[in-house]
Amino acid sequence: MAQYAYKAIDRKGKKISGYYEALGLEDLESRLDKHGLDLISAKPKGKNWTISLKKSVDRRDLIVFFIDLEQMAVAGIPIVDSLIEMRDSASSHGMREVTAGLVDSISNGQTLSEAMSCHPKIFSDMMIKLIIAGEKTGDMGHIFGELRDTLRWQDDVIRKTKKLMMYPLFVGVIVFAVICFLMIYLVPKLVDFILSMGQDIPLMTKLLIAVSDIFVNYWGVILFAPPVLYFAGKTLLKKSRPARYWFDEYKLKVPLLGEAMQKLMLSRFTRNFALLYEAGISVLDCLKISEETVVNSYLAGELQYIRKQVEEGSTIADAFSRGQLFPPLVLRMIQVGEMTGGLGQSLSNVSDFYSRDVTDLIDKIQSMIEPFMTVFMGLILGWIMLAVLGPIYDVISTVQF
Repeated sequence: MAQYAYKAIDRKGKKISGYYEALGLEDLESRLDKHGLDLISAKPKGKNWTISLKKSVDRRDLIVFFIDLEQMAVAGIPIVDSLIEMRDSASSHGMREVTAGLVDSISNGQTLSEAMSCHPKIFSDMMIKLIIAGEKTGDMGHIFGELRDTLRWQDDVIRKTKKLMMYPLFVGVIVFAVICFLMIYLVPKLVDFILSMGQDIPLMTKLLIAVSDIFVNYWGVILFAPPVLYFAGKTLLKKSRPARYWFDEYKLKVPLLGEAMQKLMLSRFTRNFALLYEAGISVLDCLKISEETVVNSYLAGELQYIRKQVEEGSTIADAFSRGQLFPPLVLRMIQVGEMTGGLGQSLSNVSDFYSRDVTDLIDKIQSMIEPFMTVFMGLILGWIMLAVLGPIYDVISTVQF
């Protein structure tokens, strides 16, 4: 994509100049014409770049993209005509630019899969493999429909993941803010009152005063330490493979949360495997492409081990059973599917099995967070009340009536 400095004339005869992004002069002329401008001259500004697709195209844009492609393929409309129509009607700027790039590539003789491979940040290797399979069989409508359903499922998985992570984080931030308020503002006022009574201070009250002093004197460290540690840890995990592997393995051992994360990733792995397998892609390619969708390095290592077992001649069921990821019920489902020739359907059933488990786990975690936080806050407040009221009660008990 290049940026052009152009000169044009509008419908009233007024000359206009400016800058516009386009794939070429013909594309620039077409785009300006839609704005009621007739191109006079244009010169490339000299800077080419690839649009930041991560920012400009989201998953829901892709869902709509494949919905439109499926409908037009079923109606018998040629791919390039479908893309031209989608380019002209796209509401997303990023999707419009990507579609325009696909039109230009296909018009120059490339296939759809070859054109999509020029946009790796949008169209994954799995998508391209499926498109290639569709080009070979001629059943593009079915492939587009499968990609649409997969993206919808992935959108649901991401929503569940955010729900799983954000709620505990939100509640934790609220609890931390309340504790800071108590220790920095409320407790010092109560401590001043206790000290003014001139009584011996019990151990529990001394401990409360010490904790409050830490919050008062080092509030800056307490406030900024978490984000600093977060970014430092993130940098370490990005640069150190052993640290990332250890952390990914540790995450999966966290009660409930780790189980939910593992099942989410295995659900995605088995669903992608099923989709690729049903499209006629070889088992080894299915395993390799599917394992690349697993972001946890520990799980990815286990799946690589499974793939190596298959490369050495093991059946899929035997290879899966030698790993430590799948329970007996899932292994039995895969074994039956492999024996009956319905492996793709069995893997889809495994994915659904894990998805249901994840939903149940998320509901369970959320149902536990609120009472846990209530008990935790109750203990904190109870400690503060005992530490404050204890000395006051001692003073009252010494008063002679």
